[in-house]
Amino acid sequence: MTRYAYFIDLSICAGCESCTVACQNKNGLDPNLAYTRIHRYEAGTYPDMLGTFVVNQCLHCDDPPCAQVCPTGATQKTAEGPVVVEYDQCIGCKYCMVACPYDARVFDEEKNAARKCTECADRLAVGRKPACVETCLTGARIIGDLDDPKSIIHEAIKRPNTIQMAGTGFYFRLPPQITSQEALADGTKGTGVVYAWQSVLQPLGQLFMGGAAAALLASAAAFAVKSVKGGGADHGHE
Repeated sequence: MTRYAYFIDLSICAGCESCTVACQNKNGLDPNLAYTRIHRYEAGTYPDMLGTFVVNQCLHCDDPPCAQVCPTGATQKTAEGPVVVEYDQCIGCKYCMVACPYDARVFDEEKNAARKCTECADRLAVGRKPACVETCLTGARIIGDLDDPKSIIHEAIKRPNTIQMAGTGFYFRLPPQITSQEALADGTKGTGVVYAWQSVLQPLGQLFMGGAAAALLASAAAFAVKSVKGGGADHGHE
């Protein structure tokens, strides 16, 4: 059995965004859309300030909330780890975008679909690395098989100051001077609307309205709440 894990060493990330460009090219994304975004995180107060680059992308949750709320089953968690999307089943309701705790989805207006990183599952299936890993100039990105004791991932995740994001197969190594996990994700709780949808609105909506209509209704409500709260998960690190 293959069980992929992903490691990003932020202590050597140059913030060059080559990963972003390689991902856009591989997935045919519009220049305004990106699955991987690089932000600048700063801590402390002047003149004693520290900084690092942080990565915002899908962390391929063990139990992805985006898959839980998808009314058509377009989003699926694979046995190997990546969370993938069947775009021909996506109805563009955007509810997965609200449910995602990492703001990792982008909406493609032309395709009317909520798109995301799939960890280049198609490449992994034929023994290739994801585009972002192949193009990383400093070798900050590593992917490997946790079930293979010879995989490079085992040594990588043992490096000092490495943090595993709870409920995911992603590991980040922070620079020694940055110790706060807040640098990685300071907005990891879904809105109340998300949980209301999962527990009440989704089953009732599908029963009385049909999955697609219910999803669109709940999506509109959730986006309204998210807009009031400031929207997005940029966290002011850019």
